Amino acid sequence: MKTSGLILMSILCCLVLAIASAGATEISFGDNSNYWPGWDNGSGDDDIDHLGIPDFTGGTAEVVNHNLDSITFNQAVLLSSLWGVISPGDLFIDSNNDQTWDYVVDLTAWTESGSGNPVPGAGNYYIYSISLGLNDPNGYILSGTDNTDDWLGYNIRDNHPVAYGGDLDDPYGQVLFSGWGSLPDSEYTFNFSGLPDGGLVLEGNCTIGWMVNCANDVIYETMSATPEPATLFLLGSGLIGLGWFGRRRLGRVRSGTGLE
Repeated sequence: MKTSGLILMSILCCLVLAIASAGATEISFGDNSNYWPGWDNGSGDDDIDHLGIPDFTGGTAEVVNHNLDSITFNQAVLLSSLWGVISPGDLFIDSNNDQTWDYVVDLTAWTESGSGNPVPGAGNYYIYSISLGLNDPNGYILSGTDNTDDWLGYNIRDNHPVAYGGDLDDPYGQVLFSGWGSLPDSEYTFNFSGLPDGGLVLEGNCTIGWMVNCANDVIYETMSATPEPATLFLLGSGLIGLGWFGRRRLGRVRSGTGLE
């Protein structure tokens, strides 16, 4: 009887680990960076999370079988007369958290940041495999400078990356973007489920970077793509305990009725 109990507990352990690794995991992230690491500009902007609009507050990512299925960004400012000058930049993904961008979702149809940049509507956009260091000075389109050129009359976060600045060819696949309209929405979603692997393959922790053409608010957040070992241990221990308790009760019932 002891052997069968051990077998039962082993099966429950394996079942818990299989369910946890095969299921979907929703990961929440915040907006904890005023600027990407190494891209501060030495001005008062460095101490401010968002300069007016937009105001990204974080979001959630859905990971299925270690593949990134979707990312949703939350945005707090729902009404603004200046929304029309804002356009989202490219989405950057570092799939193994080594401070090198491995993928970029190409949302931008512009080669220079300014108040007249067109906005991307809802639809599919190409994602490309790249290798771009976080602090590469030549690999990005930058936001520009306060009250200068295309930003005449506007104050922005100066000289921060807002889009990929290199050549792009041979896309890895397409990502569905929810669109950026003429009025603000409360959330914006990228869906990766249509990629060849059914999602974007991650190699453990990953970092995401997103912003708008003026860099007034930027996202730079690192997420864990797998459930924490402690969480799995507690879940497994709980199910094993329930199985052991249920078996003890069953044994007592059988003893009382002459079935054992």
